[in-house]
Parts: sequence; C-alpha cells; structure tokens
Amino acid sequence: MRSVKSPTVLASFPLRTLRVLAGDVLRRVRTHAPYSPGEVRARLREDSSPTDPRTATVHAAAAEIGAWMHLLPQEAAREDHLGLAASRLPTVVFWYRRGMSAREIGRRLTPFGESCYGDRAIDAASALIAELLNRRARQRRCTPAVRR
Repeated sequence: MRSVKSPTVLASFPLRTLRVLAGDVLRRVRTHAPYSPGEVRARLREDSSPTDPRTATVHAAAAEIGAWMHLLPQEAAREDHLGLAASRLPTVVFWYRRGMSAREIGRRLTPFGESCYGDRAIDAASALIAELLNRRARQRRCTPAVRR
C-alpha cells in the first residue's frame, strides 16, 4: 500500500520553490537594472553595508571624482545651468554624503543661499555618477569574457 502525503504539503512545495526562484530572479534583475539619478541620490545618503552591493557600488563610483567629473559637459559652468557650482560638485557630494541638507549646501554655494542651487547641484552630481555606472555596466555586457 502506498502512503499518501497530505495535499497541503504537496501544494505548498511548488509555491515555496516558485517564491525562492522568483526572489532569485528579482535580485538578479535588480542588480543589473540601470542606475537612475534618483537612486544614486538616495544611495549616497545610505551607509554602506556588505549586504547591499548597489549602495557600495554607488559609493565607490562617487569616490572616483575624476571619472564622473569628466562626464560634465562644458556648458555646465554657464550661469543658466550650474554656474560656479559646476566646479564644486565633488564638494557637494561630500557635504550631501555627510548629511547636509540641500538648503545648507545651497547656502554654501551661493551668496543668497537658495536651496534650489543645492538641489540642482546634488541632482547634477547624481546624474553624472549614474551615467558613469551605467556606462560601465554597458561596457561589461558588450565585452566578451576572456577564458584562459
């Protein structure tokens, strides 16, 4: 005589497996999704933890000042774009990373201390860092792996 397993155990097994597989797929998609300037801005504020590789990647890219500042267009220094803040973006990232508000950053960047200048500078730096990260991801996908 064959033993019959309870239907709840049999029904829950595929569901449990599906959840594990779906979680794995979502993790892989999330790690390969392009970085947005908004995500970079949010992750600059987070403390780096070994469990979140995207935050650690954003922090590492932010530390490569020459790489992302090289992506800054020439016209960014015009007053209708970033003005004098264009040359101070690394400092803006440092201040923002340390918890300074956009209003305080704007006050330090301009004589009248408008918060919109701080937001604009943080957004510009976040966009440059996101562009650097996305370019590197595209290069990794396009470069074939070399086997030895």
